[in-house]
Amino acid sequence: MKKIHYVIPILVLMLVFSFALACNGESSTKEVSKVEEEEAVEELAVEEEVEEAKTKEEPEIGSKENPYSAGESITINDEVNWKILSAKDLGDTLEAIDRWSDDKTTTGKFIKVRFTVKNIGKEIKTMTDLRLFDNEDREFTTYSSFGYVEDKEELFIAENINPGLERTYTVVYEVPADSKDFILEITNLEFMSDKAYISLGF
Repeated sequence: MKKIHYVIPILVLMLVFSFALACNGESSTKEVSKVEEEEAVEELAVEEEVEEAKTKEEPEIGSKENPYSAGESITINDEVNWKILSAKDLGDTLEAIDRWSDDKTTTGKFIKVRFTVKNIGKEIKTMTDLRLFDNEDREFTTYSSFGYVEDKEELFIAENINPGLERTYTVVYEVPADSKDFILEITNLEFMSDKAYISLGF
């Protein structure tokens, strides 16, 4: 009987100790889970900050700050497709192509751009003036180039373009001698048009 009296307290102590260990283990597991959860939240917050920073650092493609490249085929609002075929710095002299015109000179320089525009929408589009911008965000309109554009290069004029048809035009701009980093503004040829920008590459 004495042995039984000794065994019972020992069993009770063992049960209490086991329960304590189980409770401590559960508490430790909860603490670890909480720490892991906090770390995951912190990592997610850091990732969101990085993505937000990237968005701020990288302006939208086609904007003035991040224009398309010359040679790319650009579609505006699923209505008009544009592509620059060539862009040249002609220097300070615009050479006449016929005997009735004289060469024109400038204190700045002439920029010639040849491009295609296609109406891929369902309504008539009308070509109007195209604006050119430089590194100082100065705005330039087309220069009167009648008599200075080759016959094979269609003179830029205000013209209607029917759906499904493409036109090729050449435009000339007179700009200051220090101008550079030119970008051409293109639209969907509507009043209050959507806009995009293409770099000329120089």
